Amino acid sequence: MESFINLTLIFQFWIIVGIIFLVLELFDGSTIFFFPLSLSSFLVSGYVFISEKASMSFISILDTWYELVFLWAFLGLLISLILVKFWKKSDDDDINKY
Repeated sequence: MESFINLTLIFQFWIIVGIIFLVLELFDGSTIFFFPLSLSSFLVSGYVFISEKASMSFISILDTWYELVFLWAFLGLLISLILVKFWKKSDDDDINKY
């Protein structure tokens, strides 16, 4: 468990998680589950990278593993809801509809 805690605080871990979810999205193709989790992994990676490089303490508000995992899940849910809202499939009239 200690190694998982240390991994979540490294930005490269979140990039690897994002790439894994992108590969899973290639196999699934639904753009509802794996794609938002991948995007949120990249966003969390950017946050961890910026908070490591910045010397200002107000940027690193989320500095524990469970806060980062919660941020990742929340961003994934938010991105998923945005995709469902704005990426509607076209309602073409099908010739087979009676």
